[in-house]
Amino acid sequence: MSWSTSVADVVEGGHGSALRWRGVRGVGGLVALAGILLLAFAAPCLVAKEKKPSRVVAGMVSDEAENPIVGAAVELTDLSTGKKSATFTQEGGAYQFTGLQPTRDYEVQANYKGLTSEVRRASIIDPRNRIVLNLRIPPPKE
Repeated sequence: MSWSTSVADVVEGGHGSALRWRGVRGVGGLVALAGILLLAFAAPCLVAKEKKPSRVVAGMVSDEAENPIVGAAVELTDLSTGKKSATFTQEGGAYQFTGLQPTRDYEVQANYKGLTSEVRRASIIDPRNRIVLNLRIPPPKE
């Protein structure tokens, strides 16, 4: 078999038809290979875009009469690393920490004008992705 097969051989079904069949199968194989390679290179991109499970700790800071406190500092501590994050309460006394790892324990505590709330804990044994921890700041002691 040679590459110099004539057009007549191809039309008449001679050696050229065998070459043509192999060519089609070869092209189909190349298309399949290109598809596999595309998936192989695209898969890491798809995995990278997958969101890892994360946890949200949110709540409200209020006084003893359950009035919301705007502007209270809320501190979150990662108990595994000791890393601290802080935010201030917004309208309605609301606060929120996002992007937390569900495999770690966290503690939150609020401070306002020298007064502190109790310490509350978000535990890894809690299966919820959104944990609400409301904090209460007691009145000053006289």
